[in-house]
Amino acid sequence: MDAETVRSALKMEDERSVAWLSDLEKLGSPPEPVRLPRGDEARELLRRLGVPELDVEEIVAAAPEPDRDPALWWLLERSHHAIIRNMGDCRVKRRGAPNLPSGTGAAGRYFHVYVFLATVPSVRGFHESRGIPEKVTWESLAQLGDSVATYRRKHGEGGMDTQWWTAYFLSGIVYQLGRLQFSLAVGRDGTPELGLHIPEAGGPLKGTIFYDSLCLARPFFDRHFPEHGADVLTGTSWLLDPQLEEYLSEESHIIRFRRAWTRIEGDPEPGDDAILEFVFHYNGEPLDELPQRTSLERAVVAHLRAGRHWYEYAGHLPLP
Repeated sequence: MDAETVRSALKMEDERSVAWLSDLEKLGSPPEPVRLPRGDEARELLRRLGVPELDVEEIVAAAPEPDRDPALWWLLERSHHAIIRNMGDCRVKRRGAPNLPSGTGAAGRYFHVYVFLATVPSVRGFHESRGIPEKVTWESLAQLGDSVATYRRKHGEGGMDTQWWTAYFLSGIVYQLGRLQFSLAVGRDGTPELGLHIPEAGGPLKGTIFYDSLCLARPFFDRHFPEHGADVLTGTSWLLDPQLEEYLSEESHIIRFRRAWTRIEGDPEPGDDAILEFVFHYNGEPLDELPQRTSLERAVVAHLRAGRHWYEYAGHLPLP
């Protein structure tokens, strides 16, 4: 089995997929054989990772076999290897793997879930070597369940297409601490920093939720990654868009959050999709059909109705 055989078998014709296959062929198979959990063992693991029950059964039923699905297994082995070879190294640039063609069916739509399942033992071993509590491990890896649930909500069928993001969890880069996720990172000048990520699951950042989570970051990374030594938190988000102040009150937790940050100079990124997804779990509905229960929901819709746009700005915040 080689990259050309896999490309032909799975009909992976686009330029990105061809380049990915070439990279995987150069990398080769992992040093240890890949093991994919099956049956009840897989069900138990998927449930622990927060995967919805409907998807659990579909994932178990569609799991590839090395003899029956040699092309998928070739991909699985090398995709797993690409993740584990630089465990915990945030200086390595990670390129997200593409989705598989629709003709690969459920096994293809769930392919990156199988990569995740096959890699759980490796990332757990890495966490253990760093003394990371199991509670943090499992709360962090539950990102898989959120990703699978989001795919079904958006597409009406099972699958997962956020492998570019879940790879960071499997590589020992991102950790869930309280309500927030933090990633090992370095700035453009090589200065250590922590990236901040706000998952959709978990509710609004009201009261002290943000700061309670923030205060967990420095002690965690100082203990488990003492060589990193970050003093600053960075992030890019629509939450830092100054236009929010046109709509939300001074007492809004979003405004207090925004004002705590220092903007990083540079052009913002388009943020309409991000704010619609986070606030509404948007799936293409007309603006008139979106709920208008909160001041934020009303602000998002009124702004877009006026023909304006939201933006994501970068900022930094000292770690407490």
